[in-house]
Amino acid sequence: MEIRTDERVIKYIKRKIKDSRNVVAVLGIEMLVEGGGYDLDCNDENYRVEEEYGFCPEDMLSTSFFNAKVEKFYRFYKKEILGMKLHSTAAYDALVRLQLQGKLSAVICQNFHGIPQSVKLGNVIDLNGSININQCPHCDKDFDIQYIRDSKGIPQCDHCKVAIRPGIRLIGERVDSELMTQAAIACDGADVLLILGKNMYHDRLEYTTAPEREQLKVLFSKNEFEHNSKVDFIIRDDISEFLPLIIN
Repeated sequence: MEIRTDERVIKYIKRKIKDSRNVVAVLGIEMLVEGGGYDLDCNDENYRVEEEYGFCPEDMLSTSFFNAKVEKFYRFYKKEILGMKLHSTAAYDALVRLQLQGKLSAVICQNFHGIPQSVKLGNVIDLNGSININQCPHCDKDFDIQYIRDSKGIPQCDHCKVAIRPGIRLIGERVDSELMTQAAIACDGADVLLILGKNMYHDRLEYTTAPEREQLKVLFSKNEFEHNSKVDFIIRDDISEFLPLIIN
């Protein structure tokens, strides 16, 4: 695939990463899609899901829907969320190389799928929870993802016989304050901030830094109408094509 970004921009970002001691990567929807998932927020998926389930993804991933229609929630959740088959990509390989160089200090995941199991990255902050964490709301017993997948209908606690609560942040819930603090501190301390796609929840980390510190912010977005004065560059190329070019 032909790279659209100007060669001078590529060389500049590459040099900045080479000279950096602290890079932070924020993983968004584009990383999920390039790894085999799909964006439930796009128009085609919204239409498909509403045709099949009678509700849009945003409605079904809300706290109110889970509390009122838990059976429909889990029918959707097990097929559409847990059914995504994710794999590693060249972008993940590039991040692993960056980690081995001692430059990658944190990975902030805005998708609740986390990173593929085959990818070994340290200090991952799952800002919106994880599909791998599930808990009984009564006794706090933990259940793994396979238990949820294998359950018939509504996954229930084998002790309390109540619906298990998935460990993801449902729409309408606040971000965990401790995780947000960790993410904000990581972003603030970065020399280079790689924002690899949009946040599925539409709310954004405030990518700010102290005025006396120099920080390069690079946003990857396929949205041609995306304009963001808080970043230095917006890259329209595939993340898996671009990251290997800037990370040796």
